[in-house]
Amino acid sequence: MEQHKVWYLKLLLERRKESSVERCVATIRQLEEKARKCYAEDIQLDEDEFVQMLILDGCFIIEFLHKFQHTECRDEDDLIFQYGHIQIQLLLDLMVFENQIPFFIIHCLFNMIKISDGDNINYLISPLLQNGIFPVHDLPEVPIHGHHLLGIVHDIQCSSFAKILSHLQSGNTDNMANVNSAVELKEAGISFKKSEDISSFHIEFNKKAMIIPEWEISDSTESLFRNLMAYEYYLTGSPQKYVTDYVFFMHCLVHSPEDAKLLRRCGIISNFLGSDEMVFHVIHKLGKNIIISDEFSYSNIFKIVNHHCGRRRNRWTAVLRQKYFNSPWALISVFAAITLLVLAIIQATFAILSYCNDLKMGI
Repeated sequence: MEQHKVWYLKLLLERRKESSVERCVATIRQLEEKARKCYAEDIQLDEDEFVQMLILDGCFIIEFLHKFQHTECRDEDDLIFQYGHIQIQLLLDLMVFENQIPFFIIHCLFNMIKISDGDNINYLISPLLQNGIFPVHDLPEVPIHGHHLLGIVHDIQCSSFAKILSHLQSGNTDNMANVNSAVELKEAGISFKKSEDISSFHIEFNKKAMIIPEWEISDSTESLFRNLMAYEYYLTGSPQKYVTDYVFFMHCLVHSPEDAKLLRRCGIISNFLGSDEMVFHVIHKLGKNIIISDEFSYSNIFKIVNHHCGRRRNRWTAVLRQKYFNSPWALISVFAAITLLVLAIIQATFAILSYCNDLKMGI
């Protein structure tokens, strides 16, 4: 890959009809100290090595994302675009928390080596927003002051939900009990519906129905969500962890492959893994040992759902469904018993009426 980065840098320079990288070096050298402060640990590289790393990585990201969208710009001998799985893996690598470089470096290089007048920074990073988390249909304005590519993708994915949440009464986790699994909630009379809301993480509970956006689960889901959650853990100054809260919610709903199957049949989960058991394992692993927000995004929904399930009538309904309506044969047996009971009551009623009539007739 290091050789590939050098090759991509040369292609960019050739396209710009520049014979030297000195202009980029001079500009990035001015940002070197600012870039170092973006890293949590000391960078064990001297000034020249660090500037070289920023230029090579930044130009590679720009050239790769450009070629990804413009097939006519791809070279025939470029191995990256000869194999589809390499492109997918590179898109995932760009979302790895440890692989990030400051976004202002990418933005600066992009403006210096702009490939064509029609390209802009919004269009450049659009492939990262069509990554199977929750595809963004209307490309929003990229926040150029974002930390890095992972942070920008996170902020765009969560922005619409953050606006919705700001208008709702926030809750906390004090005395909050987890909701039951999807199958148990269904037995308690709660249905599940696919949401048509444009917000990725907006979950509603309305008229005994849990309304949840569609979640595409594929081979890349675990990696993407783990890195988004890692980014949230390192965020300061924000009490909300939108992705972490969402994963915790889904982890509560999916306790078994049967829960995954139920949500899949309702259109809430799109399964690209092959089996409901694999979906269960992915959600189970994502939800282990995570810490939700102090102001949990779904605390009010948890309280409303638990209140519904705690009502005596709903508990009795759940018990009846679990014990007597959990299979066709049990259902048939119940109806048969009810039919026999009704017939017995009718027979007893007629016998009593006949006896009373005989008494009146003096028989």
